[in-house]
Amino acid sequence: MPHIPRPSWAALRSSAARPAPGRPALRRLALLGAALAAALAFAQPAAADGTADAADAQIIAGDPFVNDDRPGTRCAIGVAVTAGFLADAACGEAGDRIRGADGGSGRVAWSSRTEGVMLVTADPGWTPTPLLRRGGGTTVVLGTDEAPVGSAVCRTGSGTGWQCGTIQAKNQSVATPDGIVTGLTRTDVCAEPGDRGGVYYTAGHVQGLLYGGSGNCSSGGTTFFQPIVPILNRHGLTVVTG
Repeated sequence: MPHIPRPSWAALRSSAARPAPGRPALRRLALLGAALAAALAFAQPAAADGTADAADAQIIAGDPFVNDDRPGTRCAIGVAVTAGFLADAACGEAGDRIRGADGGSGRVAWSSRTEGVMLVTADPGWTPTPLLRRGGGTTVVLGTDEAPVGSAVCRTGSGTGWQCGTIQAKNQSVATPDGIVTGLTRTDVCAEPGDRGGVYYTAGHVQGLLYGGSGNCSSGGTTFFQPIVPILNRHGLTVVTG
C-alpha cells in the first residue's frame, strides 16, 4: 500500500502532561487503513457528457476528503480559508491531488510536519464556505477569537463527528519524532482515527486543528490542538467567516 513517508507516531509524548502508568502515550492519530478507506471512498460525480462536474462543490469544515496520489488516505477538512482549506499534514505532501466528497478538487500547496498542518488550494468550482459540519447539519464560523482555559470546546472530524469537552491548558510542549512541538492547547475532547486535522470550535469561533492525543471516544481521552491564529499569521491566510 502506498503510504505517506512519515515516522511512527506511537512515540509521541507530552512533557506537560505525561500519561499515568498503564495508559497509552499521546499519539498522532493514525489514518484509516487502506481497506476501510477504500470502502468509504467516494466516486467522482459526472456531468451529462461524462466528465467530472464540481461546479457546485463546497468546502465545509469536518467533511471528508481523499488524496488521489496516496490511496488509502482519507482525512477531514479542518477549516476553510480564502485559498482553500487547512488539514492535517499527514494527509498529503506538496503537489498531491485532493478530492472532496462532492467532486471538488485541489492540490496540496505545502505541508508542515512540525506544525502538523497542510494547505490545500482549491481548483475553480470548489468554493470555501464559512460552514462547519455539526451532527446532521452545519453551523457557521464567525471568527477566530481565542477562548480561555476552562471554556467549553467542541471538535468535528470525519471519524467520530461532533465531540465536546473543555480547554484544560495552553502552551503545552509535545515531543515528536520530528522534534519538540510547542504552543499546543490540551483538551479532554476525545478523538479517533479519521479525525486528524479536525477543527475545534467555541461559541462560533475556530480555536485550532487537532494535532494528536490518547484514549478514544468510548472510554474518553486527551487531545491537543494547534491554535489557529498563529498558523494564519505565519502563512498570511484568512479564515472564511459568515
